[in-house]
Amino acid sequence: MIRSGAYIIHDDGFYRGISPFSRAGNQPFSAGMYGWARVVSQPEPGLALLDAGKRDLPFDEGLPEPQLIGPVLGGAMEPLPGAAITSVNDQHSFMTFDPETTAVRPGDVVRLGLSHPCTAFDKWTIIPVLADSTPGADQTVVDLIHTFF
Repeated sequence: MIRSGAYIIHDDGFYRGISPFSRAGNQPFSAGMYGWARVVSQPEPGLALLDAGKRDLPFDEGLPEPQLIGPVLGGAMEPLPGAAITSVNDQHSFMTFDPETTAVRPGDVVRLGLSHPCTAFDKWTIIPVLADSTPGADQTVVDLIHTFF
């Protein structure tokens, strides 16, 4: 059995932290997989609930990392400086952010950096491949990767 998720898609967490390419002076690897979630609630200033949790996202080697936010998938995205996922349950993630500097509204889409991609592969047996993962670029699904974890 080969568990090859990390070398195929790298990550924005555990492997990024231990990679020798992440050290100063080196060209770091880029993650090849992201989680996408919608803001389903904002129960108080500085807290948003997202519609993805333990059943959807890897969490065993670090919680997802909020990176970008926008009104629609495939549209313009803005950085989420200082935002953090503080907890996950089966169906939701709890994202904190600075309400003074960041606008978050129900319905917004959040791109999440993932840590430990092997455990993303065991959750999703079919993973869509986008034409271009650059925010605002063509988000057309061009292929599907079948996983056998």
